[in-house]
Amino acid sequence: MATTGNWWDAYPAPKATPERWTHEQVAELIRSNAVNGVDYAIVDVRRADFGGGTVKGALNVHAQTFYDELPEFVAKHKTVSKVFFFCNSSNGRGPRSAAWYQDRLDEQGITTSKGMVLAGGIKAWVASYKDDLDLTEGYDAAFWAK
Repeated sequence: MATTGNWWDAYPAPKATPERWTHEQVAELIRSNAVNGVDYAIVDVRRADFGGGTVKGALNVHAQTFYDELPEFVAKHKTVSKVFFFCNSSNGRGPRSAAWYQDRLDEQGITTSKGMVLAGGIKAWVASYKDDLDLTEGYDAAFWAK
């Protein structure tokens, strides 16, 4: 019987160790005069478990296909100062995607953007901001009650 590895085994191991910001720090950035898509971008890399709400203005780009989409993603976001990635708890897919992004920036000598991690992921975010419509969109209490 053949065993299968993890989906990320098909891709190079990330080299970078992206900076982690707390949900409080990211919320403060969103509430500031910073502009989403210019000063920062937020990327939700959940796929099958995507639901229950997300950070307001976040892009949904699946971690499982992100590495293959890196050339286009870098071309589009290379001038965005801080690009935050997250998943459920930001212990796997989010940091891995942030590191792949940072690795590609480093390989190309791009210093105008930085791959970062939203520490605690969406779980920490909704625990603090589920009722704040300036910070969270699509919150579904029934999803989190499961």
